[in-house]
Amino acid sequence: MKNTKLLVVVDESPATRRALEYVAQLGSRRRGFQVCLAHALPSPPPELVELRGAEKARLRAYKRRWISVVEMTEQRALDRANAVLRRGGVAEKAIEAHYCNLVDASRATQEILSLARTRRCDTVVIGRDSLTWLSELIHGDPAEELVRQGK
Repeated sequence: MKNTKLLVVVDESPATRRALEYVAQLGSRRRGFQVCLAHALPSPPPELVELRGAEKARLRAYKRRWISVVEMTEQRALDRANAVLRRGGVAEKAIEAHYCNLVDASRATQEILSLARTRRCDTVVIGRDSLTWLSELIHGDPAEELVRQGK
């Protein structure tokens, strides 16, 4: 049987949780099944992008705090997704987690597909009606856009 690796794009939505439960149900019964979790880090606020003159030290401190808070929040989302898969019977060693940096809205789906290629994933899974943040970035349905660009 062919090894299967799925990229699951996660957020905190109920739709993502249902998708993870479905993936766990599939994976718990198959050998060679792997899951790659992907969660997008939000774009930094504009004031963190440019540091000028005397404000540098203050802005660097603010940037460190912002990054720390974001990473903790986003790590919780990955931890929850991992827990759903583990409860569903997916082996711990079969799960890996990654962040996507979706800085440019026009490239959001390309970044996800690039991560899928880099991690050698066969399929990208997105919970239906989830990822409102991605819908806002691309101004449309993320699943349709991924299918369109994935071809």
